[in-house]
Amino acid sequence: MTDGGGQGGKATIEGGVDAIVIGGAPDGLVAAAYLARAGLKTVLLEASGEIGAPYRRAAPDGEGALNGEHLFHALDPQMIDDLDLYSCGVAYAARRMGVAYFFEDGECLRLGGDLRAAAQDAEPDGDAFMAFITDAFEAASFLRPLFSGAPGANAAFKAAFADAPPRLAALAERWMAQSAEEALADYFPDGAAKTALLAEAAFRSGAPPHEAMSFSPLLARWAGEVAGLQGAVAFAEGGAGAVIDALRRAAQKAKVEFRTSSPVAKILIEKDRAAGVELETGNQLRAPVVVAAIDAETTYTRLIGPAVLDRAFQQSIAMRKPAVSTAHLHLELKGAPMDAATRADLARRIVYAPSVERIRRAFVAASNGEVPAHLIVEAVFENAFDEDAATDRQRLSVLAHPVPVSLPAGKKHRKALRDAIIAGVERFAPDISARIDAETLATAGDMAAGAGAPTRAFAAREGVYRQIARGASVTSAGSIGGLYFCGPEAQIGYGINGAAGRNAAQAALRKSVRAGAAQ
Repeated sequence: MTDGGGQGGKATIEGGVDAIVIGGAPDGLVAAAYLARAGLKTVLLEASGEIGAPYRRAAPDGEGALNGEHLFHALDPQMIDDLDLYSCGVAYAARRMGVAYFFEDGECLRLGGDLRAAAQDAEPDGDAFMAFITDAFEAASFLRPLFSGAPGANAAFKAAFADAPPRLAALAERWMAQSAEEALADYFPDGAAKTALLAEAAFRSGAPPHEAMSFSPLLARWAGEVAGLQGAVAFAEGGAGAVIDALRRAAQKAKVEFRTSSPVAKILIEKDRAAGVELETGNQLRAPVVVAAIDAETTYTRLIGPAVLDRAFQQSIAMRKPAVSTAHLHLELKGAPMDAATRADLARRIVYAPSVERIRRAFVAASNGEVPAHLIVEAVFENAFDEDAATDRQRLSVLAHPVPVSLPAGKKHRKALRDAIIAGVERFAPDISARIDAETLATAGDMAAGAGAPTRAFAAREGVYRQIARGASVTSAGSIGGLYFCGPEAQIGYGINGAAGRNAAQAALRKSVRAGAAQ
């Protein structure tokens, strides 16, 4: 293949490739690894100069962080086993992170990393908490196949639903439709546990806790497992970026060919089938299987175009997304000793949970493009998990929700958002402002710019039923043969998971086997 296509040189056409994956996102790496392990000559195309670069962000101390991610709650266990990710470098500095909830009145509720066990100690709501967690985990486990995003999962779940115990089926059906406030009102009076759980339900969700179906995102999250424990939260050794590094190693081990600085201009469609891609250089890469691991709007609207897609499918792609998102603030702090006792106290997930009324107001403000006065804040002192970290420095990674998905331009609005996040952090770290040495703020717009995606691709997720409907639509690929999709819209919930990439690759391999058998 020669250089110069599209720049005065002659464009080239390259064949001999079995599968092309567009985008070095985590699910793209997963899909590529699966395809290559099955014996397909697989090429992964990344627009940037480095695999995973669009999803990384330079922290103030120069170390890499992932945009919008610092913890794991649902890494796909089948993907971990199939790709042998532990041998590729996935390791956990904390497998069952405890959590400390801070409230407006200054009180704090601390829970252990195993919520079933921690519920017994959640005084004064211990009995109610235990009853709720028992029911919630049972319902989440029952609903897990529905949340998988796998082709045909909805139909299979409906069949299983008919044979489920009546109480469990009724509970799951009710909770999928209910608001978080309604679901929790059956178990809790007003109090710390209820406030904490309402904040959990609303965190990173597109819906405030009083809206219908706003409880389902929490069920989807608790349906997942990480490090073998349902509902757990884990911190990876080396931070979230280390998981992308492990996925890259798994793909390399499978002999995936990486081509960086290779932005795609279009997906080639011939006789209603994917035939490869054309790069922005004008060069073509031909293959019978194309997997898109980028957002749906870019995939279908820009790289394919409306002429190939029917109107109903185009409308499903354009389905309105929530007007709220999550911001990520990374702080480099000075002057705090990191002795063993301090590190042990900080090695947990820390959440500021405003009152439900303040959360309601925050969603209204963010939906109107305004910076809310009170935000739900999740924070992690990253080097509390690193025994070799400096003893006089701290890195604090903070996610704040809900914020406007399209923050108005200008330093004034960014400062207002930054100050609102710091105000939430000061609920558990009152002296934080005086200790900030450097900071970086990443909004949905910042993350989108880095990934070359529209800002709305980084909007919060809608209710789970809508996520399932959207996921089923985008993964159908508009009935274009040989085209598969594992972008963010194919995943139920948020965070790095890997199931969407596995689903896309396995669907491609199944159809390839059937096609080969038919010849």
